[in-house]
Amino acid sequence: MISYHTFSCSVFAEVEKELDKALKTITFEPTLAICFISVKFPITDVMHLFERQNINLFGSSTSGEILFNKEKDIISEGGAVFIITDIDKNYYKLDLLNREEDSFDFGKRVGKEVNTYFREASILVGGSGLTLDGQMFVEGIKEIAGENVTMYGGLAGDDAKFERTFVFTENKISENGAVVLAFDKRHVKMNGLATSGWIGLGAELKVTRSEGNIVYEIDNQPALEVYKNYLNVSEDDLPSIGLEYPLMLKKEGMEEGPLRAVLNVDKENKTLIFAGSVPQGSTISFSTSPGFEIMETTRQKIIDFHEQNPQVDLLILFSCVARHMALGPLISSEIKLASIKWNCPVIGYFTYGEIGNNINNVCDFYNQTFTLAAISID
Repeated sequence: MISYHTFSCSVFAEVEKELDKALKTITFEPTLAICFISVKFPITDVMHLFERQNINLFGSSTSGEILFNKEKDIISEGGAVFIITDIDKNYYKLDLLNREEDSFDFGKRVGKEVNTYFREASILVGGSGLTLDGQMFVEGIKEIAGENVTMYGGLAGDDAKFERTFVFTENKISENGAVVLAFDKRHVKMNGLATSGWIGLGAELKVTRSEGNIVYEIDNQPALEVYKNYLNVSEDDLPSIGLEYPLMLKKEGMEEGPLRAVLNVDKENKTLIFAGSVPQGSTISFSTSPGFEIMETTRQKIIDFHEQNPQVDLLILFSCVARHMALGPLISSEIKLASIKWNCPVIGYFTYGEIGNNINNVCDFYNQTFTLAAISID
């Protein structure tokens, strides 16, 4: 069983105070911490606090922070949340890699690195960089680690500014890379769920020119102009409005196709950069949240997953920032249900993209999902 201590902070001055307090009161030897934090904080100063205590740190910048435990339920904007654990250092390997190649080859490099850690590993991963193609990154890892690799994570946020995002350890930080926490499957169990609930909106369109996660033309028109006209918005409304109305990729036999949210805009060339690949020739539609139906869908998925996995030590949540925008304060209900069901903390953040295994145990990249990783030690 994993021992843990959680805390949250609204300003940097509180971090050192809360960490010192924790180290004086906990009854276990701290080894590994997880931190989800706003870019408003001096992140490198936070890192140094944990490095001085010889505590490994898996961290990401956010667009909102989540911490639900027995004492309090926190959904903050501009804050920081932490969990300190006693997971045996022989059971995991933590590293940070900077990206110098395209997203697919970067994923392959991450996969090769993970393969050197353990014979069989499950992966917790955070990605930074507004040009990182989340889909190709995941596909690259799967190319090396296998189609059914167990992997959960998300793309870092920056308070919906879409300027600079970061991932970090206690001694490394990158605004264009990945933080990777690999667990030895012989000792640490990790699985989870990913659910969306978004629905298609309006007519089907065709991507007539794209390259990876950059879309140049939709229905032979500049992609930026299509977005502006279809949603009746201005250039200044993007990319933030694109989180609420992502593209849904239509796939034969699938009622709910993969979603792609806009992360960046090239106004000069009238192109859009998405969180994941949008293949040329694909059929798409805009999509939107059906409101309360999302919560009911997620609620049932949580109940079903709990019935199959009743014993969990801690939960890590990667929830799309668009869910927060769509549901507002009501989003706390789906998080609270998970915390109550397992009687353990839920720590997480609002992301620019989510990574997780689907119902067929195939890892994929998403937008607009509630992606929950469950971790335990027998």
